[in-house]
Amino acid sequence: MTTLAISAANFAASTVTQTATQFALSAANSAISNIFDNRTYEGPRLESFELQTSQDGAPMPKVYGRMRLAGQVIWASRLREIQTEEDVSTGKGGGPTQTQYRYYISFAIGLCEGEILGIDRLWANGSPLQEQGLTMRVYKGTEGQLPDPIIQAVEGNAVPAFRNTAYIVFEDFPLEGFGARLPQINAEVIRIPPSIDAKAPDKMEQLIKSVNLLPATGEFAYATDIVEETPEPGVSRPINMNNLSGQADIMLALDQLEDQLPNCQHVSIITAWFGTALACKDCEIHPGVERRDRILPYHSWTVAGETRGTAYLVSMDAEGRPNFGGTPSDESIKQTIIELKRRGYKVTLYPFLLMDIPSGTNPFPWRGRISGDEGASAVSQVATFFNRDKGFKNYILHYAQLAQNVGGVDAFVIGSEMRGLTTLRGPRINGVSTYPAVPHFVALAQDVKAVLGPSCAVTYAADWSEYFGHHPQDGSGDVNFHLDPLWASSAIDVIGIDGYFPLSDWRDGPHLDTDLAPDIYDKAYLQSQIEGGEGYDYFYDSDADRQAQNRTEVTDGTANKPWVFRYKDLRNWWSNTHYNRVNGVETGAPTRWQPQSKPICFLEIGCPAVRFGANQPNLFYDSKSGESARPHFSDGSRDDLMQRRYIEAFISYWDNPENNLLSSDYSGRMIQTDQMSVWAWDARPFPDFPARESVWADGEAWQSGHWISGRIGLVPIADIVRELAAQSGLMSIDTSQLNGVVQGFKIDRPMSARAALSTLSQIYSFSLAEQGGVVSFFSLGQGDVSAIPLSAITENIKGVVRHIHSDPAEALRDVRLHFIDAGADYQNGLASSQDRASETENILDIAAPLVLDRYFAGYLCDNLFERLEKQNEELHLSLSPRALEIEVGDRVTLPDIVGIWRIETIEESDVRKIIAVPDGAAPLSLVNGAIPETSTNIVWPSRPVPLALDLPAPYSGLGVGVVMHPFAPSRIVSGDSEVSTSQALHVGAVLSDIPAGPTAYFDRQATFEFELRGLTLSRHDEAAVLNGANRFAIETPMGWDIMQAASVTLIGVNRYRASILLRGVGSEGYSRDGVAAGARLVWLNAGVQVLDVSPELLGETIALTAEVAGRQSLPTNHIFKASHLRPLSPVHLRAVPNDTGLNISWIRRSREDADSWVGEIPLGEAEERYRLRLWSHNNLVQTTETTAPNYFTTVQGLTKIDVAQGSDAYGWGEITTIEF
Repeated sequence: MTTLAISAANFAASTVTQTATQFALSAANSAISNIFDNRTYEGPRLESFELQTSQDGAPMPKVYGRMRLAGQVIWASRLREIQTEEDVSTGKGGGPTQTQYRYYISFAIGLCEGEILGIDRLWANGSPLQEQGLTMRVYKGTEGQLPDPIIQAVEGNAVPAFRNTAYIVFEDFPLEGFGARLPQINAEVIRIPPSIDAKAPDKMEQLIKSVNLLPATGEFAYATDIVEETPEPGVSRPINMNNLSGQADIMLALDQLEDQLPNCQHVSIITAWFGTALACKDCEIHPGVERRDRILPYHSWTVAGETRGTAYLVSMDAEGRPNFGGTPSDESIKQTIIELKRRGYKVTLYPFLLMDIPSGTNPFPWRGRISGDEGASAVSQVATFFNRDKGFKNYILHYAQLAQNVGGVDAFVIGSEMRGLTTLRGPRINGVSTYPAVPHFVALAQDVKAVLGPSCAVTYAADWSEYFGHHPQDGSGDVNFHLDPLWASSAIDVIGIDGYFPLSDWRDGPHLDTDLAPDIYDKAYLQSQIEGGEGYDYFYDSDADRQAQNRTEVTDGTANKPWVFRYKDLRNWWSNTHYNRVNGVETGAPTRWQPQSKPICFLEIGCPAVRFGANQPNLFYDSKSGESARPHFSDGSRDDLMQRRYIEAFISYWDNPENNLLSSDYSGRMIQTDQMSVWAWDARPFPDFPARESVWADGEAWQSGHWISGRIGLVPIADIVRELAAQSGLMSIDTSQLNGVVQGFKIDRPMSARAALSTLSQIYSFSLAEQGGVVSFFSLGQGDVSAIPLSAITENIKGVVRHIHSDPAEALRDVRLHFIDAGADYQNGLASSQDRASETENILDIAAPLVLDRYFAGYLCDNLFERLEKQNEELHLSLSPRALEIEVGDRVTLPDIVGIWRIETIEESDVRKIIAVPDGAAPLSLVNGAIPETSTNIVWPSRPVPLALDLPAPYSGLGVGVVMHPFAPSRIVSGDSEVSTSQALHVGAVLSDIPAGPTAYFDRQATFEFELRGLTLSRHDEAAVLNGANRFAIETPMGWDIMQAASVTLIGVNRYRASILLRGVGSEGYSRDGVAAGARLVWLNAGVQVLDVSPELLGETIALTAEVAGRQSLPTNHIFKASHLRPLSPVHLRAVPNDTGLNISWIRRSREDADSWVGEIPLGEAEERYRLRLWSHNNLVQTTETTAPNYFTTVQGLTKIDVAQGSDAYGWGEITTIEF
């Protein structure tokens, strides 16, 4: 009989050709044949395009992880036509109407086989689909899903529910923008294989029942309404909508939470204030803002009575950016509590203290380092910390009252990980240490309980190294259960612990724990360390001992209670009476703690997604923080599988009733598992966070941080193998040595498990073999190595290694991998090991429907190329029939033979004939997902800002326009009048003083600079200027003046210099006296429209609003001056004396068509009349009205004369003055 191991080497051995699309396997034993039949097969295909089709009987794909799918149109309604008529007139009165036709369709798209977690992103015709305003329903493919109501409404009740098929229904989908055609819809789905035992879920997605909600900071990160800021007029942007769904970030993040963690029932809201010092006597605690100058037209930021102008301003980095987001506004916290309750979650409110200390040797330290001076002074210092106006007590009580104001919460945390404060010792009383912070926490718990009532569970979140006691390292031998007064308080309902317990002691190379497990991901190994290992069985006395693994057993020679010193021994701590020790001797009286009296609740658990993260799961990476560190022996590389395995091991261990004691004092178990909160889910949705680095500066920390959001849906290869094997009827399998995760994998049609696994086994380098009736799958390049002794070898060891390919021409030249690029919206990508694009022979070309990022795709190619290069050797050897310990799949070494070899086949006869291949290459380290790129900008229409300009003639009404960037066609409304504009109003500013100068002809001396964006301006000749080129309005204290410039030169970004100026164009020429820098400047183009406003409103305040795409501006008030109706001042005013008096004359001007040199200019008014005023030393002597442009007076002693033209519509116009 021959036993065969089927591996990636077998797949590749015969495929060093131009392309490799099919792989044939040799015969295997019957158990393996259940998976791998002996026929030629074709594995899953990588499609060039994801095209949506509608085909009867078309297969539905099976998906693992995240995948973009086009799907099948499984139902569609008829088109629905909506006819609307719109008034296209402007101004008052009736006018023409325009008939608009809009089309809508309802349809359903089948996506994939089986139940999914949910859908994240959508695309339409290849572009991200803006989901705002769409009505859609996602059916996850459950066995009990019901028919969709719109399908029933159209087709009747006898319609299928498409059970076990995930599909999405769009109701009244607008076809505008898609050419009145059904668009190609693609959806990003997330699916994980079901647990082996449905009653005992074993996957992170199914196990998690509670999460901590971050980011803790961000002024409106928790706001369920979209909050806009306006950095400048007409430019608005959403602060808290940085996604394509059209809803606030937290709303999409909570949608993802509901989909991706279906058993989660509790959310702990983390909200941060800022401490200013580590010395408790100096530490003030403040809510903080990021900037003081943020303009929020529709919202405001307030926390505990502080406003943007009065609140603490968080520190800035060297580039002037905030080091933290601001404290979430009180209103946003209320909104999140209400929203979580609406969705059916229980809510914990968890105030969280961050230390804003940017300088020093330990910048941005952990709050657990807040402490003070030991002894008598500790009492007053701690009291100051709690009771000052900006102290800890007011901070906590503010949130207790906030929670009560919105109907309460299910749990409340009065503080967390204040280890340095709670272990600060005051004066000894009767020889026993006192801890002055603990009574303050007891009193604070009582105050909070009084506010929130008995229905709210109140607790303190103790650090995992803090909760169980204080053992001063001063040689005293004291043991103090310092927190027992708090744990025993009637105001404390549960023992809160942030449970970042180390569950491994792993490092590269041989070490003690390799006897316990093949690798750090082994669930049984990790669980063995929950109530064992470091912190339970042993400790390291020094770093040197840790390096050498010189472990010191945890013992207690005093009272034989080693559990006193074991921070992992929750069972004994919870079950026993506590006695303090003074100088190593137990006191006679126990503490107030009553055994088994209250449950333990892990308020935080988690593990960083970093290599060897389980060694020190409390550590994190933050480039700004002095607390940033890597776990012991970790190189800092990202490891999503490490995080997943830690969480799965921790939760499933305590979920097991055999491990979780029943209390004899209350109805419940020791560990309250329904509130075991995983750190952390983020209110910023994936993939926007962490990908939008321009929005959030902490995106880099996500890579190896504690976040689980964004890592949901990664599927361990072992889970895929188990599901496919089970569907083939093979249940006796072992995948304990099969590592790696898949971000996305698609089986596009029905096929055998052999065909489905072929691509995976080749790319992920794993093999399988039957061992003892069990089919074992194992990753190549890892596992124990056995030495075959010379005594077991029945032939001469020399010559047992054979070269398969001796001709260099047959050598492999390159490995190319076609994959699905996670970083490019799931478009096809190509990776190459040797990057020999011109080569066409001896190339292994693989097309795999695998979602990867470019880096890992290249890494896979390199790994596979290295392995295949070594496959030019085989080891053929005969072993003694007594050497039965050697099995297929074993990794072995042999005397005088270099390297590690993997046993591929064993032929049993009078001797055991083995064939082995080299297996010394480093194992694959593919344990991560990718971060999709988010190059798609968020589409957010700015709120328009209407601007009124009282411009002179020839404008026939009030000049109006809309300031808006980016611009969209808008309507401007005032009362019954409205006007539409299809161009933006371009408003800038004068940057340098405009000197005084002449009107009516070109000023060739003066220049000035101005800023204006959104236009490209240039020089024009003077004739073009006289025809209207380069015309702009400038605001002066007297009103708007019109100016032109023949020369406009770009001198910087949006910055220009103007010269050859023409002032007072059609206007009074207010700019002739000069204009100060800072004045507004408006470019006069089609963006300026004329709004019909009744002259009767002259001098009245009118309100303007602008509307665009369903959004309306705030009203803008404007005092209507009707400048277009104001008569211009007369010119050439003269007073000629004669013997009897003065002959006064002038020449009128006109607002209308006054440029002609032929004949008299139009009057422009109903009648010609003037007002003449005579002055003597600032005393008005006489006022006269006349209908002619001249007047004779005999008044003597005049010093000044002024004249103005009159208008029935406006009144008296601008005056012209002459002085004597």
